[in-house]
Amino acid sequence: MSELGGLAGVLAGKTEPGVYLWEIPGTTRRADVVAEAQGLGWKPFWLAGQNVTDKDEFLELCAEGLEFPDWFGANWDALSDCLTDLTWATTMAGYVLVYAGWQAFAQESPDDFAVALSIFQEAVDLWRDTETPMVVLLPGTPDQVPDLPVLA
Repeated sequence: MSELGGLAGVLAGKTEPGVYLWEIPGTTRRADVVAEAQGLGWKPFWLAGQNVTDKDEFLELCAEGLEFPDWFGANWDALSDCLTDLTWATTMAGYVLVYAGWQAFAQESPDDFAVALSIFQEAVDLWRDTETPMVVLLPGTPDQVPDLPVLA
């Protein structure tokens, strides 16, 4: 699991789940993350947000990438509701959400990006003390979002 960097510690239960800026090792591929997470009983989600620059696009990305049910209302409250429900996404060990390409959204819609991070944090906090915790990872470098803890 060393090729996954700090994610290996989260999946093994040695690092507390949270919302992290993830210094992803250069050789790590999406398939590696998905395979390792699934192998340890975690439900992986991957948001490929390279072309997302506004709230509506972000919410659409979440609906598709997180496999939200039809009742998802495409607003911040509905995003929070879905992230704190997840009854359609069964898992044995927890949820791993990798939000790749988040930089475009952060640059073009910084206020909405801040709301999204807040909702991610609320969901992580809710799941933290359950048998199925959640971790949200934003691949990048520590200088990109100085307020986020770094998972290296």
